[in-house]
Amino acid sequence: MPRVRAAIATLLAAALASLGAGCARAERSFPVPAAAGESALHRFVGTAMGCPVEITIDSDDADGARSAARLAQLELDRIDSLLSDWKRGSDLSRLNDARGPRVEVAPELREVLAESLRIAAATDGRFDPTVGAAVALWRASRQSGALPAAAALAEALARTGAGKVVIDGDAVIRPEGLRIDFGGIGKGYGTIRALAILRESGFPRALVAVAGDIAAGEPPRGRAGWRIEIAPEREGAPAESLEVSRAAVSTSGGSAQWVEIAGARYAHIVDPRTALGATTLAQATVVGPLAPSVDALGTALALTKDDGEAAAILARFPGHRARIEREGKTAWLGDAHPARAAVRP
Repeated sequence: MPRVRAAIATLLAAALASLGAGCARAERSFPVPAAAGESALHRFVGTAMGCPVEITIDSDDADGARSAARLAQLELDRIDSLLSDWKRGSDLSRLNDARGPRVEVAPELREVLAESLRIAAATDGRFDPTVGAAVALWRASRQSGALPAAAALAEALARTGAGKVVIDGDAVIRPEGLRIDFGGIGKGYGTIRALAILRESGFPRALVAVAGDIAAGEPPRGRAGWRIEIAPEREGAPAESLEVSRAAVSTSGGSAQWVEIAGARYAHIVDPRTALGATTLAQATVVGPLAPSVDALGTALALTKDDGEAAAILARFPGHRARIEREGKTAWLGDAHPARAAVRP
């Protein structure tokens, strides 16, 4: 398995080098490749949203699987053109750059935003889609190696807050200068949409992974589910594998992307409450229904201070469960520990 992890890390590095931006999340949960003899499992790789993409389809129709995978990749590209804050022509960028408080937006963007605002309220703001100004400020700090000036930090915080956004019919109303960021939910939403395309194309036994976000459809023939491995945060600790089907899996946090500034360590995930990278961060793997809440909840739980706080938030999301790792100690919270889960040394 270390070889698998190394290969995935190489793929991720190559994608980032070619695209120049985008995938801020370290890949800590990933599908386990097909075993020898599983010739009906067809694997396709690509990139989307600045991250490596892996699509696996169980079918005897290799040509049909290839065509369906292309359609799924096109769907991921479409979601990127809708929700990306990097692409200047995306629907989200047009919303963020629009002048005036009221902006008409596409129905799908409104739907994703409405779900994001709901999750923001349920997580007490630990996940917040209005953190765009703070994210931009923190990106600049990571590049410069200097903390933001106090005035810039105060301005970013003033432009953050899910309660400042209202969806009114076909329009979004927000203070000018407030920037929406779907970095904590877009990849999860994309995997679910791509999986739906595969199902509609006649290939329900499929799995879509975009970095640490995974959408699993019907299980492969002869197996109880798709095997997903969670890489531990602590070096040398055993990995944990799950078998899942008709479910989403998302991992956030981990220790792969810390930066040291002025003697303190900061994570790549921005805490909406401070507009800075988090100074403490759990690794959170969420397993739940095929819904974008799984992705967003991973971000929120990574920012909790302890398991009690995480459990209180998770209780607001029926059907979701989470593996939380803090300083090498692991606990499963929420619904019962996943059936068919096994620890692998």
